[in-house]
Order: sequence, then C-alpha cells, then structure tokens
Amino acid sequence: MVIADHRAGSTPPFRNPPLVLTVLEIRYPEIAGGLTDAAVAAMKEAVRDSLPVMAPQIEHQIGVPIDASMPPQVEQRSSPRFCASDQATALVVRRDALVLETTVYGGWAEHFRPLAKQVTEALERICAPDGLLRIGLRYIDEIRAPGAGGGPDDWDGYINPRLLAAASADLRPDGMNPTTWQGLIQYQTEASCALTVRYGPQEGYAVDPQGPTRRKSVAPAGPYFLLDSDAFWSGDDEIPEFAAGCILKLCDQVHQAASDFFKIAVTDRLRAEVFDQHTKDPT
Repeated sequence: MVIADHRAGSTPPFRNPPLVLTVLEIRYPEIAGGLTDAAVAAMKEAVRDSLPVMAPQIEHQIGVPIDASMPPQVEQRSSPRFCASDQATALVVRRDALVLETTVYGGWAEHFRPLAKQVTEALERICAPDGLLRIGLRYIDEIRAPGAGGGPDDWDGYINPRLLAAASADLRPDGMNPTTWQGLIQYQTEASCALTVRYGPQEGYAVDPQGPTRRKSVAPAGPYFLLDSDAFWSGDDEIPEFAAGCILKLCDQVHQAASDFFKIAVTDRLRAEVFDQHTKDPT
C-alpha cells in the first residue's frame, strides 16, 4: 500500500517475494455497547482514501454453557470491514480487536506501518478503547524454489540447515523419506514479547487464494517451504492505555523480531536465485 498516493502499491522488496499474507491484530477491552453507527461512519471517513469499500463481516462465536446438558450457544456478530478497491488490503474493526491485513506488503516502514498508524490513531480518536491487551504481527511466507519440494534435501542451500535438521538423514528410519513436516519454535524476545515460528515443507497453499483478502499473484499449487512467524506483545500485570504512539513502538518491536528471524532462516542463494533481492528484506 502506497499511502502517499492512496493506492495499494506494487513495489515489493523482491521481484518474487515469498510473503503472501501480513496480519496485524490489536486487542483491547470490549467497547461497551459495541460500535455505534456514528463510530462506524467516522472510521469509514478516516480510512476512505486507503480503504474506501465498506461491507459487514459476519462472524460466529460459540459459547460453552456451564451446564454440560445445555447445547452450545452461537452468537452472530457483525463487524465493519473496510478494504481497498482491489480487495488485497482490509481492515476489520471488532468491538474487542482491530485486524489489519494485506497480501501486497511493500515493506514495514514504507507501507505497512503508515497504514497501521492511520487506523490506530483513528480508532483511538473515535472509540477511545479502555486499554491495550495484546498486539500480534503475523507474516506467512510460501517459499517456492525451482526443483525443490520432493524431499527435505531439495531445500539444502535455500533454507538455513538448522531448520532442516528434523528431516536429516541421521533421523530417517530405513525406507522412510519425510515429505511434509512442520516444526515449531517459540522465542522470548523482549519483556512481554515473544516470537512463534512454524516452518517446514508443505504442499498447496498456506493462504487460500480465494480468501476474502485477495492475493494479487498466485503461484501454481505445489510444494513450498512454510515460514509462519507470529510476533506478539501481551500485557501481563497491567493494562496500559490505548495510545497510538505507544502501540506503534510495540509494533516496531514485534516487527523487528520477525524480521531478524527471516534474515537467518533463508540463504543468500535463495535471495539471489528466487527472490531476486534488490534493497531490503520483505519483513
């Protein structure tokens, strides 16, 4: 998204970026009475230049009653969803969370952070949530390389070998060849911040090409290496105020953790042969 000219941008850091979805979720105590019509109208005006199309998003929440003999209760909630004309970037404002996502990520400082700043400041001004509960920033990469995917050895030279160790020859029983597997790492990064990464060779797509937030460019279905990074901050002993400036500083922290991991997860060969790097990393 190029906020300066109010359009979804198409200037990725790589010619063939592996990043297929970026999601920022900011949770806060539930807004009493939900979002009023006036608040929705004010949010629509605040994001009109970047996300001009509004439509309701219907979600279902299942409540489990204390009495096990009673059936679960299903509550239907409608939240305003604002999206770009090409449907590749969207914002959902729930009564307890703001969710911003895009499939046309063009860099943190250049594109995604300015939009996060815009929508966070608008929510602070219009709804004034009672505090901040959690910030989560998720990057999903589908890494596809020519000829890779038939087995774990195909990713040698493309992915940090430490991420391939679980499928190394030393851990393979005779006659068994791992084709699809997934690893999980969780790091403590800074105070109240952590990074969880899921990784491994997969088949098909990690993000549905027909999902509500549309992918502009979709590779043919086939083998890929998944890097699914979820960096987050969570308040522990207290609930800080909902202040856009402080929220963006926390966003910078969790973004840095995800970016640092990506830099060591992929190799220079992958950048040169597949991503065609020019200036910076995709996170």
